[in-house]
Amino acid sequence: MADRGGIKRKALSVTDKLNILKMYDEKSVNKNQKEIAKEMDLPASTLRTILANRSKIESSAMTGSCKRQKIKHGKFDELEHILLEWFNQARTLNLPVNGNIVTEKAHEIAKRLNIDEFSGSGGWIDRFKKRHGIVYRQICGEAESVNDADIAAWSENILPNILKEYSSNDIFNADEFGLFFKLMPDKSLVFKREKCRGGKLSKERLSVLACTNATGSQKLRLLVIGKSKAPRCFKNVRTFPCDYVSQNRAWMTGDIFINWIKQLDLSFKKQNRNILLFVDNCPAHPTTIPLENIKLVFLPPNATAKLQPLDQGIIKVLKQKYRKNLVLILKRLERNGKSIDQIITDKIAPADVTSIDEESEDEEEDDTTPILPVVNALDYVNELRRLVASFDDADESLNHLNKIENFLYAKNIKNMKQRKIDDFLK
Repeated sequence: MADRGGIKRKALSVTDKLNILKMYDEKSVNKNQKEIAKEMDLPASTLRTILANRSKIESSAMTGSCKRQKIKHGKFDELEHILLEWFNQARTLNLPVNGNIVTEKAHEIAKRLNIDEFSGSGGWIDRFKKRHGIVYRQICGEAESVNDADIAAWSENILPNILKEYSSNDIFNADEFGLFFKLMPDKSLVFKREKCRGGKLSKERLSVLACTNATGSQKLRLLVIGKSKAPRCFKNVRTFPCDYVSQNRAWMTGDIFINWIKQLDLSFKKQNRNILLFVDNCPAHPTTIPLENIKLVFLPPNATAKLQPLDQGIIKVLKQKYRKNLVLILKRLERNGKSIDQIITDKIAPADVTSIDEESEDEEEDDTTPILPVVNALDYVNELRRLVASFDDADESLNHLNKIENFLYAKNIKNMKQRKIDDFLK
């Protein structure tokens, strides 16, 4: 067959298409589509198709493998959508899921949707997994399940367009973590011949939502989620350096998240400030929340271990700091011969979580407390900032408050003396 001439067509992966979109955005200022297509050695019709499907391509890059060459949809779209939501929720809860479980769940959904012709064959399950970048591997930590190529593609082609309109001070990240607030460190210094003994590990758990901006200059109040609506330990306590809500399992829910982010949106609206907020893609974070001053961006699924800033050691340090303070509190309470287990059971309560940043000296044995702990000073600075932000021409005053806050944080970190107890707290 004779050569028809022209540019030879080739299959393009999602990554290739993302790169083409990026190059087009850079060149489209001075050149038209035909000229750009010629420079890229692409048929003009291919470039037009890629541009027309931009949103689908970017969405596919965030939900599956970037190596795919075609964006396919299954025959049973509604069933597949529900199954994918269930799968995301199961993995968010760190539940192991295999092919048999997925097949059983798919049949259950099909029955609920009255889809009689659904067979749920092994071939369909395989295609479902390929469409959504799902693989089967040994569970060995969240970071290991991340596709580095997908992360690189998202970071290079999508992230810059998201960030370009915001300064570092206005880029925030929020993430939840579980805190076993009565759990003692599971390692200790012992004599060589001493057997390691200890009580049962406490499983009393809270969820904590942390949020900070990219420069670290604005750390928002922690949101603590506990089971009890009115814990007895909160009696006669008027102020806290954090916010507290209740949920019967101490989990983050969509309603709690919506209420939190709407309050945050209102706060930034009063400051006449627009911010960018990154959160992970999980069922507890609804995707359709009407916001005015917050642009909410969801990180690609299964990639938060490497993309989410708070997962790069910040949450780990918060937990270490809490455990350090827990040990120091126990040391002060151990006066009348009670065992550590008894003290933990009787004395340690959710109220202690609210002082996660409290300054204390680990070398002092007496009960002397500072007139104003650093955490309280930081809380007052935060409250003062809210007041000042409501006034006109408050920029200079807000800058002074930011400097005071940074100074207090530096003093607090300096006094942690973390190196002395790193081995004890790990």
